[in-house]
Amino acid sequence: MRSRTLVSGVPDGFSERRVALGEVTLNYVVGPDRGPALLLIPGQMESWQGYKPVLPALAERFQVFVPDLRGHGRSTRTPGRYSYNRIGEDLVAFIDAVIGRPALVAGLSSGGVLALWLGANAPAEVLAVIAEDPPIFSSVWPRIAEEKYLAHTFRTAVATLGGERRDLRAFHAQMGIPNPKGGDELLRIPAPIVRLGDLLLRAHRRLRPRRPYDLPLLPFNLRASLKFLSEYDPDFSRATVEGDLSAGFAPEATLAAIRCPVLLLRVPATRHPTWGILGAIDDDDLLRIKALVGDLEVVEFPGRHEIHMQQPERYVAEVTCFVDDLRRRGDLADKLAPRSA
Repeated sequence: MRSRTLVSGVPDGFSERRVALGEVTLNYVVGPDRGPALLLIPGQMESWQGYKPVLPALAERFQVFVPDLRGHGRSTRTPGRYSYNRIGEDLVAFIDAVIGRPALVAGLSSGGVLALWLGANAPAEVLAVIAEDPPIFSSVWPRIAEEKYLAHTFRTAVATLGGERRDLRAFHAQMGIPNPKGGDELLRIPAPIVRLGDLLLRAHRRLRPRRPYDLPLLPFNLRASLKFLSEYDPDFSRATVEGDLSAGFAPEATLAAIRCPVLLLRVPATRHPTWGILGAIDDDDLLRIKALVGDLEVVEFPGRHEIHMQQPERYVAEVTCFVDDLRRRGDLADKLAPRSA
């Protein structure tokens, strides 16, 4: 029987560290050196702990690095200064200062967009890109303002998690899924369940302060989400929905500039007549990506957006299979040695 993955603690063989990179200090974890460098980039509202379900298996084949991006986890907050371009430069500096050699780069959601940004803008540092359900078109201004369901999530985060009091109960009370029959109605979490969840979280924080989010019975993704919502800077979400995050970022030019191999892990999105895209990449978006990226492999997954948390075994299998294929093709043979001093 597989052991329960805890949100708290650092996996065996990993260590948690910090690195100063000019404007920001990034918190990160690093595993043992057992192969090529693999940089994992969390998505919005996710810290390094989101990758805990896959870290032990990936550490058998790679040296894994996972930073908290600016505004997340224990890294520096920079309200008013969240953009793909700035965070991309953070990651280039991280590769140079911490990893010290070209890396395989993988990311979820906005982290997947950043992985693609690195593939286009830092070709000497990137061996290949693994983009996990990246909203490379749907999260970019002005389209993000038109995608009502995505915008609702980000605006709710700003309204309930910002200010003097971070109100997780209010955030969850306003969440829901669009009614499949259409219309403006969201099928929300029943209020008694929201209240009960809030009480359990508060009680668990008091009783087990070293493991405040590892509530009994809840799956890992929900326990991890409680941590992430409790600590990230909601100005990151404001930057997303108001366009600051994607300012100066051109999705088409970015995709067209990538010369390294790309693995796209996609959960097929649907469209709701009122709420817009439900997911990250709809069929039209996928066609645009295929037309722009020269060396692209696409693997589709059923289920939810956060693949590495929901389907960790298959995520690891697809990543390792992709890298093994690159080795067989000879694409990595001359790139894996550390750069000379």
